Amino acid sequence: MTKSRLDEVDVLKGISIIAVLMIHTTGSAVSTLDKSSISYLIFAFINRFSQFAVPAFIFASAMLLMYNYGHGFDWRLFYKRRLKNVLLPYVIWTMIYGVYLYIVHHVPLRSILTVKNILLGGMFYHLYFIVIIVQLYILFPVLLYIYKLINKNIYTILISIIIFQIADILLFKYIISRYYQNSGDLFITYISLIIAGMYVGDNIQRWEKYYSKKWLNLFFAVIVFGYLFVDISLKAFANKQINFNLYNIYYYTFILITSLFFFALSTKILNHHMLSSLLIGTGKLSFGIYLSHPLFLDVLNHFLNTGNQYLYDIYIIMTFIIIYVVSYIFAMFIKKYKFGVAVVGK
Repeated sequence: MTKSRLDEVDVLKGISIIAVLMIHTTGSAVSTLDKSSISYLIFAFINRFSQFAVPAFIFASAMLLMYNYGHGFDWRLFYKRRLKNVLLPYVIWTMIYGVYLYIVHHVPLRSILTVKNILLGGMFYHLYFIVIIVQLYILFPVLLYIYKLINKNIYTILISIIIFQIADILLFKYIISRYYQNSGDLFITYISLIIAGMYVGDNIQRWEKYYSKKWLNLFFAVIVFGYLFVDISLKAFANKQINFNLYNIYYYTFILITSLFFFALSTKILNHHMLSSLLIGTGKLSFGIYLSHPLFLDVLNHFLNTGNQYLYDIYIIMTFIIIYVVSYIFAMFIKKYKFGVAVVGK
């Protein structure tokens, strides 16, 4: 297999960005609807089950890094390309959202021009992901060195995933949280996804054959841990007391297994032309869709809303469709121009 673009990874990215849109379009429903209503249960389930979305992107990024660069490359060229394809769009969209907050939401400049907003992805709620990816790129040589130390066989990889993830939880709880509260901004939070992604990327041909036989096992695991994670999440939303150790176990197991499952499913989807074409196209535009869709969503919610509770469910569904279509067309249109890479990435 040549080091070319992997269609199955684009399918995975397509699935993941659709899940991101589901999270963001159902967020208002989860926070406003009566928690005893059927609509709330449906939207809350969609919202929580879709939490695999960003972790799956990180899994895919680690997999592609290992697949393309795990066996030697020009580091200077690597970082030069990442600067152009990732950091430049981040800078541009940070400015766009800053101007938008100032003009539309009348946020004062002193609240906009902060270190957190400018450097740590705080300008808008979704930009933290770019900060994580930048961390992954910067530390990839270190991660590659660690990976080669632990890559003896599948069992050393599994043991390392468990040990590193537990170490991350304890490190954040007892040390990092004293100085920084948001664990979601740190690449180490997703260390299990990164190690798993690197392993799959390093053994892509063998794993695709394995997936073709064992994907149903992953499906049942997703159902079990998906139920456990959604159930404990809904209890937390209802202000019920939960065991946070159990929450962490369910969450990290769910996002890892679900990322593996949807990658396995992606290899199956490639056999279905219409669906695969849609998801591959979405996957190729996923970075641009990710960067732009919160702007379109906020504008839509700002100018179009409904106070009628009977129309609210339809409004949420229509919002998802509109945001998907608009952000897709926007990313596709911008990407045609030479400056497009600076706005929506490569």
